[in-house]
Amino acid sequence: MIARKLTGNAAVDAIATMAVTGNVIPATWYKTITTPSGKADLVAINILSDVLYWYRPREVRDEYTGDVIAYQKRFSSDYLQRNYEQLSEHFGISKRQAKDAVVRLEELGAVKRIFRNVECGAGMMGNVMFIAIDPKRIAELTYPEQSTCPDPMAKKRHSYDGECINADTPMTEFRHRYGENSPDIYKDYSETTERLSSDQPTSQPGKLSCGKEDGGLAETSDEFESAWEKVPRSKASQCAKEKAWRVWGETLGCEGVDEDFLAKTYRRYVIQQENAGTEQRFIATLSTWLKPNRPVAGLSLESAIAKRRSERARIERQRAEREVEARRQQEEERINRLEAEWRESDPVARELWAKAWDFSGGFDHLSDAMGDYRAYRDEKLKPG
Repeated sequence: MIARKLTGNAAVDAIATMAVTGNVIPATWYKTITTPSGKADLVAINILSDVLYWYRPREVRDEYTGDVIAYQKRFSSDYLQRNYEQLSEHFGISKRQAKDAVVRLEELGAVKRIFRNVECGAGMMGNVMFIAIDPKRIAELTYPEQSTCPDPMAKKRHSYDGECINADTPMTEFRHRYGENSPDIYKDYSETTERLSSDQPTSQPGKLSCGKEDGGLAETSDEFESAWEKVPRSKASQCAKEKAWRVWGETLGCEGVDEDFLAKTYRRYVIQQENAGTEQRFIATLSTWLKPNRPVAGLSLESAIAKRRSERARIERQRAEREVEARRQQEEERINRLEAEWRESDPVARELWAKAWDFSGGFDHLSDAMGDYRAYRDEKLKPG
C-alpha cells in the first residue's frame, strides 16, 4: 500500500494508514486516580479503562441504510465477569497487584466487586467475581472541573504525616515528609516466599526461587509430576508448581492419603472437567485443589477421601459379616459333631434317629419320628 500524502510528514501519514484500536484513557484520570503518594495509579487506571470498554454499548446498524437501530451490551450477564488472574494475564502484572488495584478502585467508588455462585456445565462455581461500575462516580473522575467534590485521595495522602491537614490542600503546597525515599506500600511480595521458621523441618527448599537462576524447585516425585501434567498451561508457572509441591507434602499422611491416590484423583478431576466442557480458567490448580475447604466444582479432594472412606467402611463391614458367618458355621459344625457323639453313646437316641430316617413309613411318619427324636434330645441335653 502506498501511503497517501496527507500532511507532508512521512511518519504522520504512515500512522494514518493504521487502524489503531484499544482502550480509552482520559487524561484527567492521571490526576484523579492516584496512589496515596499522589502519583498516578497506572495499574488502576488501565484496569478501569478496560472495564469501561466492556460497559460501553455496541452499535447495531441497519444493513441497508447504515443507521444505528439499537445498542447492545458486550457481556452476557448483568455485570462484567472478571477475576484477578484474567486481569494479571491481560496487563502483565501479578495477581496481588491486580487485586490491590481493584480494591483501590472500589475504595474510590468507581467500581464494586460482586461475588456470586455460578452454575456451569461441571457444577456450581463458588465466589465468581463480577465488576460493577458507578457511572456517576466515573463522570466525576473524568470531568473533575464539573464536580465540587474534593480530591478523594487527598485525605489518604496527607494522613501519612499524622497532622490534621485540610483535605483540599493541593500537593504543590504540601511536601511529603518521606521525600523521595518513601516506602513502597504497594510492593508485590507474592512472587517470593520464605520459610519463616527453621524449627519446622520440611523437604522443601528454604527459599522459593520462582524460576530464578539462583535456586530451583526441590526434586519432586513421579506421582507429583504425573498430577502436574494435567494443570492448565496458563496456570502452570514455576511459583505455582513450588506452591503445589509444598501443599502436596502437607497433604500427605492425612487420613492415609498417599501420592498415588493424590495423583490419580487430581487427574480424574481435570479429565472430568475437560469432558464437561469447563473452561481452563475455571479448572482449579493443583495447590487450590489440594487445600481443604476450597469450593471446587466436580471431584474435590474431600469428596474423593470421603468416597474412599465410605468404600473402606463397606469393605470392612463385609469382612466383619463374613467373619461372623464363618464363626456361626464353625459353631454349628461343633454342635453337630457333639450331637453325633452323643447319639452313638445313647441307644434310645440311635433308635429314634434311625426311625427318623426310615422312609418306608411315609413322610408323615418321618416327621413324627424326627419330632420324637428332638424331644428326647432336648430332654437329655437341656442345661442342668
